[in-house]
Amino acid sequence: MKKVGLLALALGWIVAASASDVPDWKPKADAMLREVPVDAPGASVAVVRGGTLVYAASRGLASLELNVKLSEASTFHIGSLTKTVTAAAIMKLQTEGRLGLDDPIARWLPTFPGAGGITVRELLNHTSGVSDGWEVPLAQPLDTDQRLALIGKAGSDFPPGTDWRYSNSGYMVLGAILEKITGLAWSDAERALVLDPLGIASLGYHDDAAIVKGMASGYSAARDGKVIKPVLYSIAGPGAAGALDGDGRGVATLLHRLATGPAPWPAIFKTMTTPASVAGHALPYGLGTAPGNVRGVAVLEHAGGIEGYSAYYVYAPGQDIAVAVLENSDAPHVGARSLARRIAALALGVPYRTFEPAHWSSDRIAALAGRYVIEGRSHHVIAIHDGAPWIRRDDGPEKRLVPCADNVLIYANDGTDFIEPISNDQGRVRAIRFHVDGEATPRIEERLP
Repeated sequence: MKKVGLLALALGWIVAASASDVPDWKPKADAMLREVPVDAPGASVAVVRGGTLVYAASRGLASLELNVKLSEASTFHIGSLTKTVTAAAIMKLQTEGRLGLDDPIARWLPTFPGAGGITVRELLNHTSGVSDGWEVPLAQPLDTDQRLALIGKAGSDFPPGTDWRYSNSGYMVLGAILEKITGLAWSDAERALVLDPLGIASLGYHDDAAIVKGMASGYSAARDGKVIKPVLYSIAGPGAAGALDGDGRGVATLLHRLATGPAPWPAIFKTMTTPASVAGHALPYGLGTAPGNVRGVAVLEHAGGIEGYSAYYVYAPGQDIAVAVLENSDAPHVGARSLARRIAALALGVPYRTFEPAHWSSDRIAALAGRYVIEGRSHHVIAIHDGAPWIRRDDGPEKRLVPCADNVLIYANDGTDFIEPISNDQGRVRAIRFHVDGEATPRIEERLP
């Protein structure tokens, strides 16, 4: 512990903010967090700027049964945020000369179907074609061999390198490669290669039998919105694709240290955050991270979802600002993405527009009902249920819209996307302006007759 502390000091890794570091946007972030019910599963938020924890807050319950509140130090399963750590571990092996990103995985997994045509890079950027279409025995703990056998039987979605599809299975295969090269369990390899060198003690793996201090219980929701327990599952199942746990501060600090730590980490992070491409077309993913923007600011982000939990991070390399939101529900009242992006926008000085709910007449709401063309064969459908407007995209889930002042509708408990109806002279809605992620320039979606 002493050596880790000295290393952190030498690298300027500040871990606590002084009173003067409290951001002026804190009251607005606190108000956003108050959207989370105090008596329900909740959220923990951490913002790290330049290595300093400048904002940490939580709201809601870690245990509904025991009425125990969440805290900033609460631990959550982080789902697919694990992929960032897995990618960093693979990249660390690459810098050590122990693998090449364009090596065929047959070098380590010769019996895996199609291994001779799949490269490490293709697993990392989801262009391998390795399919998620296998029967997952949720409650059965899986070892590496069992996991690989099930994945291999599922076949492939497309020839390697020809298309893109997010693949949890591909990252499970990367976990097997970590084990083959290091001789350690995938989680121990990630600790030895990434988490310990970067001083991230609060992220790690715990099996089903482990007692984890501060672990928040996970919850889900029934169709009627009632909070329920999630389906029973073994955390061993997702492996290197999604089995790590940790706290918000650890997630946010990880991003800062990957980007700004000593060599080789900045070079590793640059490779991880460069978007992949297929046939010259940029893809929505790098290696364990996804490119994005928040109100015009370039960021990196990733979502994590696993039974009972939701997670999201946003990292702005130019400002070295990292935001992590962890929730102990897979059907949260306020989504982790919405909270993370809105709080990131505050920290970056480019806040989202805010909206004031307003009363709309029943006729005005009824006029919204219809089908709107997004692009190609994709549509939005607005329906009215019990006097309230609901929207869905194609066959996706319905989401409630909230009428607001200034002819705007927002998604309930979101606050990023918003919609403006366009009416003809007779008051009939002929199209909607859809502001994706709050962008000033909308997408016009014409209504079908």
